[in-house]
Amino acid sequence: MKAYLRGIYSTALTKLLLDAGFEIAYPSRKIRLRLSLQDLKSKPDVVVLGTGDRQGVTVRGPREYVEETVRTIVERLDIAVIRRSVVDVGAVYRGRVVDVSCGDVLVDLGSFKGLLRDSGRFRVDDEVLVQTFKPLWSRSLAFLKSRISIDGFYMSLTLDGVVRFDERLKKTPRFKELLSLSSLLCRGSWGIRWRNIAAKAPIDELIKEFEELKSKAEAVEKNGAPAPCMVLAGEAVYRLEFPCKNLLDDIRASVASTVRGHHIYRTVNGIGAAVDLAEILLSKGADRGLVESSLEELVGVRGMRNGDLVEFEHRKLDGRVIRLTPGVVEDINRGVLTVRRRIHSSGVYDGLSVVKEPGDYVMTRFRPGGWVIENRYFSEDGVFKGVYVNVNTPIEVVDGLVRYLDLGVDVAAKPGEEPQVLDLEELEDAYRTGLVTEALYRRALEALEEAKRLAQEAVKTP
Repeated sequence: MKAYLRGIYSTALTKLLLDAGFEIAYPSRKIRLRLSLQDLKSKPDVVVLGTGDRQGVTVRGPREYVEETVRTIVERLDIAVIRRSVVDVGAVYRGRVVDVSCGDVLVDLGSFKGLLRDSGRFRVDDEVLVQTFKPLWSRSLAFLKSRISIDGFYMSLTLDGVVRFDERLKKTPRFKELLSLSSLLCRGSWGIRWRNIAAKAPIDELIKEFEELKSKAEAVEKNGAPAPCMVLAGEAVYRLEFPCKNLLDDIRASVASTVRGHHIYRTVNGIGAAVDLAEILLSKGADRGLVESSLEELVGVRGMRNGDLVEFEHRKLDGRVIRLTPGVVEDINRGVLTVRRRIHSSGVYDGLSVVKEPGDYVMTRFRPGGWVIENRYFSEDGVFKGVYVNVNTPIEVVDGLVRYLDLGVDVAAKPGEEPQVLDLEELEDAYRTGLVTEALYRRALEALEEAKRLAQEAVKTP
């Protein structure tokens, strides 16, 4: 199987997939040098790209290839979060309009429904040809478009007769050649949108894909099946998130100089040059301990001081990302950080059923790399209100940001009461549905025991 990879995890994942017998299509120059690869100019079976938030990768392509690729990666890394799009992306459907009252068009596609942005062209019971164009990570309404494109790796065919180019492609020596090729290929109503990767492909590869896409386009035009039905299959899309990035560090280190925390550092904008310099120094024989401690002093937890501002990125199993109230470092002791966060709103503390008032404060304690975060709540005059301990993936601390994935289960306790385990079913559901791997589930249960102990200690000595 052939895979195409790009993004901050590409070196580690390329090594992982090569060891599993994969071929790598269009490897970057750095990857070719690091792993002594040939420049294989051939259409891949799967595409693996870094996500926009840099927390993992998406894997897309024909379902059987995607599932094999995901299985290979997860078996090697063991601890991962696996999100599956409930719709295939790029699939074309003939649907039936069921509602136009919401300003958008609600379309029945048979096994699910979707929303189509509309300017008033459709009425209830109209048949409409639509296409999915975004992954859907939960069972809600799919995102649809009515401007159909037949998507490939090098190009997309569009039903408007227009030839388009990705911006970077216009600046390559290949631009004029592709423009001439377009005039030969484009006949009738179909146009082409050339992707940047087309600049590197052999002409016969481009013509071959064009013919494949043209056959699909003709099949779409000829399909007269009544709505609702699928007219053209799309691509399966999975999203893999890597809560234990040190495992990827270890794989990358087998083929390139790699600092401890490489992939955590790479998730933050603005510090890439510092990481590059540190790894150049390692490649020149510099002392690893000195290099890594210096980098951590610059952008990691070693550089944090009492009074520093800390932000919290609280990620949820359902995909939401919550920015918690920032805090100020109160203490750093034997690798454990204590951050004071001020409460500005009224309400009730989750899991404690205790009144939340402006002026309250939270003492948040955690160890970078740890699996729990302890929050002790106090009134403005210092009266202890309760403790809430989150079980989460290993805590990442970089450049003043604390990031983790909340694994659902928590422990809470009020003064004079025994700790209570909350929402264990959320973690169990995540395991049962395959959202988290068995290794991650087992490790979370171990962390739950630590959370119980911390909560018990907190109510005894607030």
